[in-house]
Amino acid sequence: MPHKFQIFPDPLEAYCLLKHDGGFVGSGVRNVDPSGRQGQVITIPDGVPDENGAELTVEMAGYVGMNVRGFLILRSDGVARLQVDDYNLVPSGAVVDPPDPTGPDPYANPLDILNQVFNSGSFNLSTASGCGLFMEAGCEELHKKMHPAWGHIKKNPGQNQFNGHAVDAIMLLVPSGGTAPGIYDCIQDSASPNAKLVFNYAGPVDNALWYYPAAPLGTKSLESVTTWHVGKK
Repeated sequence: MPHKFQIFPDPLEAYCLLKHDGGFVGSGVRNVDPSGRQGQVITIPDGVPDENGAELTVEMAGYVGMNVRGFLILRSDGVARLQVDDYNLVPSGAVVDPPDPTGPDPYANPLDILNQVFNSGSFNLSTASGCGLFMEAGCEELHKKMHPAWGHIKKNPGQNQFNGHAVDAIMLLVPSGGTAPGIYDCIQDSASPNAKLVFNYAGPVDNALWYYPAAPLGTKSLESVTTWHVGKK
């Protein structure tokens, strides 16, 4: 049965990410626990091994983030607990390299980046292949210029797709500046004469469908993108 991992971050709006050594990655969702206390909950699906290593990251812009690691215990009553045994301290006076001003900017405007890609290329959005090629170029630029948590949405044979991915949408795994994680539609009326660029939230993250780059599948792992953090505004 699924298990509930309850967290009480302060501030309550902090981003909470749990990474299990077995491959599961989940983020916190606001809730109220049975005692009436507000917090966040991460649902652990069936099939996640018990008493394996897991890592919890809690962070929010303007605050020093925290990261703890231990064993994820899945109790018979459906409750999950993280038995922490790793406590890693940052040395006092440690020098932190400033963000690279030429590197990714998590606070960039995604639609601006997509428009720049479209205006710098020759993409025919009236065809499925033209939309697919544009999404590959747009995802590449978002991945490099904004946040490496941008990726494609895997599609199976028989579904509307190009090169194995959605022809008009992409996915952001973790928050980037003011952009929430989720699936985003980027082409309205795709593969038609009325096609135009948009940036509309279309639904929550589905970790099982995310991948980057466009080909081959699975070249970059979830872990490599969920541990990337930039604090500049």
